Amino acid sequence: MSAPLRPRADDPSLAGPGIRLLLWDLQSPINFGMLLRVAETYRVPVGVLGADRVLSTTASDFACGALERVGFAAFADAAAADAWRGKGRLIATSIDRSSTALPGFHFEAGDVIALGNEYDGLPAAIERRADAKIVIPMADVWTPKPRSHSPIDPRRSAPVARDGEANLNVAIAGAIVCYAAYTRAMAEWSAGQGVFA
Repeated sequence: MSAPLRPRADDPSLAGPGIRLLLWDLQSPINFGMLLRVAETYRVPVGVLGADRVLSTTASDFACGALERVGFAAFADAAAADAWRGKGRLIATSIDRSSTALPGFHFEAGDVIALGNEYDGLPAAIERRADAKIVIPMADVWTPKPRSHSPIDPRRSAPVARDGEANLNVAIAGAIVCYAAYTRAMAEWSAGQGVFA
């Protein structure tokens, strides 16, 4: 019987996949809390533009302790978020099918993955300046959103941007991206170390 594997100091499971999440103007404390929990699980630091809108006891409840244990970086404006990004590539999440499909995307250490708000996604200006755009492959379905009984933004009268196009909840999309980056980092580390093969 072989000896149990012990984590090495350079094992990415100890440090995470080397990406960061940038949450752009989210509106739901529930989504915010769930994303903090997922990010903590995969050891992915989080930066938030517009945190004052989503920081609440509801967010704390859905973060399941992640808010208190690891927290997040808060930014008052896009310039502060850009400074936090530093030299890392800005990767925009999108539902545009011409974007790079997530399974074929190569993450790099320092990548900042931007996730947009629940109604409009990322601003077009952010998508334009991104170093890359990724899309989570989905079935070709039409999913129009009916009016909510308790909308995230009860004052909003405009429809959801790109209503009907296949898309995922922002917390689910963020979880899939974190998982993909983490498993890719583990596979690359394993191949280089000759373990887990």
